[in-house]
Amino acid sequence: MMIASEVKLVVWDLDDTFWQGTLSEETIVPIAGNTDLVRLLAARGIVSSICSKNERHAVEVQLKTLEMWDYFVLPSVSFASKGRAIAEVIEALQLRPENVVFLDDNPSVRAEAAYTCPGLQCLASPDELRAVLDDPQLQGKPDPELSRLAQYRQLAERFDRRQNHAASDADFLRQSEIRIEIDYAVENHIDRIVELINRSNQLNFTKRRLLDAAAKARFVEELSLFGFKAGVVRAWDKYGDYGVVGFFMTLATLREYRLEHFVFSCRIMNMGIEQYVYEYLKKPAIDVAQPVANGLADHPRIDWIHFGTGAEVVDRLHDRQLVLIGGCDMLQLSTYCGGRSSEFTNRTHRGIIKRLDDPFILLDDSEAVAASPLRGEIPAFDFEDLIELRDALAQADAVVVSLYRMMEINYFRGRDGLTVRFDEDAVTQILASDRGLWFVRNFGFLEFSHEQRQELVRLSLVRLAELTQPGCPVIVLLENTRKLEANPNEKALREIYNQFLVDQSRAIDRVECIDVNAVTKVDWLFDDGFHMSRQGYFELAQAVRTRLP
Repeated sequence: MMIASEVKLVVWDLDDTFWQGTLSEETIVPIAGNTDLVRLLAARGIVSSICSKNERHAVEVQLKTLEMWDYFVLPSVSFASKGRAIAEVIEALQLRPENVVFLDDNPSVRAEAAYTCPGLQCLASPDELRAVLDDPQLQGKPDPELSRLAQYRQLAERFDRRQNHAASDADFLRQSEIRIEIDYAVENHIDRIVELINRSNQLNFTKRRLLDAAAKARFVEELSLFGFKAGVVRAWDKYGDYGVVGFFMTLATLREYRLEHFVFSCRIMNMGIEQYVYEYLKKPAIDVAQPVANGLADHPRIDWIHFGTGAEVVDRLHDRQLVLIGGCDMLQLSTYCGGRSSEFTNRTHRGIIKRLDDPFILLDDSEAVAASPLRGEIPAFDFEDLIELRDALAQADAVVVSLYRMMEINYFRGRDGLTVRFDEDAVTQILASDRGLWFVRNFGFLEFSHEQRQELVRLSLVRLAELTQPGCPVIVLLENTRKLEANPNEKALREIYNQFLVDQSRAIDRVECIDVNAVTKVDWLFDDGFHMSRQGYFELAQAVRTRLP
């Protein structure tokens, strides 16, 4: 026989395959040739895993006795379907089925695994694998230090952490009592729908923007055409009513059933609502416009969301007006803070992200921004954003800000004399577009020092205090400094930034800090060191609520 593709992983059945006998029924007999084979493969950089219907503790004890437990990565020991279990191992280790060999003595199990994982190479016994050890596809690369095994063990550990994290998140979401309602009378929500389509990015799966009056008119016309079906999604839980958070439009013809629009607000990030609605719609075809923050199959099963009616919504919100400035994670925070909130986070300009956590939205002269001939052409705050923010600040009972992005280096000065901060990806997109040459001719990079950027943060805090009412706290969130062992430079920069903010809070009236590291558990922090699960934002919100007047 021939091995079709390069082998990177071998998945072993145990009973009557790796050893003789059935572990749950009798004393098993180790097969020395198989333990030697696992070690040989590891020395070639080919790792091994397990897929066995057994009791996990008993398997672990037996393999530790044989001094083999540490040679197996992400062992799947349960009584679940082997095909699905193998698929999960392959996904967790970031491989393709074509690069995996599965050894099992049961032909029906091999057939089921091959069906579930198309391309999987299935063999009946280790002897079949031994017979082709000289095949070029099984040579791997010499790895006497077993570094490849160590790398895959790290991948497996990260996967286990994500799984445990997901389980904790699910428990939190279940007790949140999440309800949704779909309203098919979309004509009553046109402005909100257009806002979602044009502003949402991370949970906008289709990104078919409506950038001018003609596009909006065509969209409204499509809503009434045969074959199209549209609905808005409203959501609430025991913490409050989130309002209209999503929109979908499907097109059904004799040939296909697909999604034309599928978009949700970042406010419901990590609640699973987008996947729940997608499954409710019977999984129409969709051309996902990357990047998106979440997939549509991230959760094996969503049992924490249910349909309800708007009449069930209980108003638990206090009569306080909050203003939040920062990234999209501020939308998740605001849902748990209580009060009426205005969020100034990431928006879009012609399909490119524009960030509103820009110091100059606070520092610039509004008339100069209004008069700029360049501002309408770039993904940056405009006059309307500026006025909207300043009006909201004038009425705010409390302001919550996350300003770390102001410390990034992407500052440019335009020929209009105004300085603006761009999102890094936005600069890349502009330069790669047909507007690239125009941008280079009209904007120059400003090389602000670290101290100059700190001064922009300080001036922003002073301006926030000036633009708000007496007695309105300006609550500044310190940066997370956990899970950054692999990036010590970033950790050091955040620690310097945090101390700078603490110093400013002592010097500027009504500015106060909340240390994210002290009020949220590290369990809720994602590995990127920036974002948290919803439970993390819930804990952070509780700390914010204690500071509200």
